[in-house]
Amino acid sequence: MNNEQRTGNNVRMQSGLPRRLDRKQVSPFIVHCSLFSVLCSLFFVLCLIPLKPANAGADTTVPMVQGPRFALYPPDARPGEPITVAYSDSFSAPEAGFQAVLLDSKGRRLEKAAFFNLPREEGEQELKAAVLAIPSTAASGNAVIRIESSGAVIHELPFVIDKRDFLSETIPLNQENTDIRTKPDPQKTAESDQLWAILTRTGTEIYSGGPFTPPVTSTRRTSQYGDRRVYQYNDGTDDTTIHAGIDFGVPKGTEVRACARGKVILAKLRIVTGNTVILEHLPGLYSLYYHMDKIAVTEGAIVEAGTLLGLSGSTGLATGPHLHWEIRVSGEYADPDAFLTHAVLDKNDIFNKMRNE
Repeated sequence: MNNEQRTGNNVRMQSGLPRRLDRKQVSPFIVHCSLFSVLCSLFFVLCLIPLKPANAGADTTVPMVQGPRFALYPPDARPGEPITVAYSDSFSAPEAGFQAVLLDSKGRRLEKAAFFNLPREEGEQELKAAVLAIPSTAASGNAVIRIESSGAVIHELPFVIDKRDFLSETIPLNQENTDIRTKPDPQKTAESDQLWAILTRTGTEIYSGGPFTPPVTSTRRTSQYGDRRVYQYNDGTDDTTIHAGIDFGVPKGTEVRACARGKVILAKLRIVTGNTVILEHLPGLYSLYYHMDKIAVTEGAIVEAGTLLGLSGSTGLATGPHLHWEIRVSGEYADPDAFLTHAVLDKNDIFNKMRNE
């Protein structure tokens, strides 16, 4: 008999076996049947599960792209120091009300800055950045950088505000300087309004992301950023304020040079700050030079780092010859020293940080 016939006879014989079977004869047959039943059951269950097409739920008209990426540096900073927030996406980012907001541990809004576009090379994703400065009055502790668009929250980044202490000083004023600070003057009010309008404007041009250089070669300082000041007026009263920049104790006629490439936004004599020059370096980021004896640039000019802006003096509210150098970021005064050590805006640095996130 061939193998097929032998197999058939065996099957027929097994179908007529009595109930009590030999274990050695039955076990292989039962095991094979059991395995076959399990496999059939699994196949049946799998057939009932609907298969999802590979492109189900996807928009086949739009290629797969990388989602939005964020970068924040540094991850912590002291009051007065700048923070750079960057946003990148293959699609166009929101425009209306697109800003970065600094909130403290209690959710209070401390500072905000609008995003601006960075130059885009062919094949690069859109990249936007915003630069903020931590207010000198900010308390240390955990904080949050919130990215918003027209009030809606897009993303939040954790941040830490480090502790910082500031010096205190008392400055007695003569009658002339007392009058400058205390007497109402429509011209002084108009000049203040014009200054605030400039410092809170976010343009579109990028002239320099730093690092900056000091405007004078002298290292002698008579006041530091963030000093808590008490002005003693001629009539015996006093007033408390915070010093917004650095005072260099240089003699009258010292050359004052641009700390970085920028555009001259203002060059004029003002009541409080005397002969004043303001340069725009980034959208919302300005350097200011006060109390100069002479101005050597005109409004609208583009100047390079090191360009002569004027000569130091003691015009305006000043107790002696010096240069007041100040940095403003979206209206908030920042520590100029923080801009000397590293760039606040470096596109390659931003992309590297995004890749490492």
